[in-house]
Amino acid sequence: MDPTTTLRADATPLYQPYEEVVDNWPQLQDAINRFGDAYQQEQFVWRGQGDATWPLTSTLYRVVADQLGRVPTEADLVGAEQRLLKLARGEWRLDGIPALQLFARMQHVGAPTRLIDATLNPLIAAWFAVAGGTDDADGRMFAFTVKGMIQLDSKWNANTPRWHPNARFAKPTDWGTGLGRLVWQPPALHTRIPAQSAAFLLDGVPVDGPPHALARIHPDESPTWPAVKLREFSSIPVRFARIRPESRPMSKGLVFTYRIRAAAKPEIRHQLENRFGYRFASIYADIEGLAQYLRNSPEDLIGGRR
Repeated sequence: MDPTTTLRADATPLYQPYEEVVDNWPQLQDAINRFGDAYQQEQFVWRGQGDATWPLTSTLYRVVADQLGRVPTEADLVGAEQRLLKLARGEWRLDGIPALQLFARMQHVGAPTRLIDATLNPLIAAWFAVAGGTDDADGRMFAFTVKGMIQLDSKWNANTPRWHPNARFAKPTDWGTGLGRLVWQPPALHTRIPAQSAAFLLDGVPVDGPPHALARIHPDESPTWPAVKLREFSSIPVRFARIRPESRPMSKGLVFTYRIRAAAKPEIRHQLENRFGYRFASIYADIEGLAQYLRNSPEDLIGGRR
């Protein structure tokens, strides 16, 4: 890897050629319905981001990039995970908890992990897209095709993560190419997990895979993103595709994206919160969520808003 590469703050060049733009609530409803009708045989998980320009990166990837001053390698992430597990088990006495379950618990209280939050529910993803960031910025939704679901069997429910070099079982197939992207729907290890219909995306840092796995820079042109450049925008491999109801995904591993215009955020948020009940209190349904809400909205204590 070129040691001078750094994490980009704006991933628009990666997303824009493939995005579908949503201007209002009826368009969002129609887009979700058309998507489901077009790909009935496929399984998807969804993710919402409050700013359409934000890169698609895990918290651990961002922390390690900030500390190193460059884009991390897979070895960098594995090293950070090994130190994280040693710290959690040795200093915080969290021993006896399998690595993947421990990462999930850490993720939901804000500790950095390579897991990327997702949801089985597109409306919850939409809520994150319109409630996060600011109303001055467009939001973004992603739909990821699922290559495989993780089951907490002996291969995955171990003290050493399966993708680490000293693991008992072999690293997952196509790790880091996007063709082997895995999704884990964890047990209710935290109250937020069922509240958010939570799932986690799990894959390696992008590597150059076979030709059919490479991400095209533009859908109508042949040049592809080399992994060294893709890592500036994303901590996992992504191969975007246009949303075409008349077609079907050519292979597992494709990603679709919507950009929700900033002007549409208040309307969509109102519909989600008042018609469907997706609001901060239901998404972060715990005492820590209440504390976070009050830190973000202290004006509510003097009747600033409902």
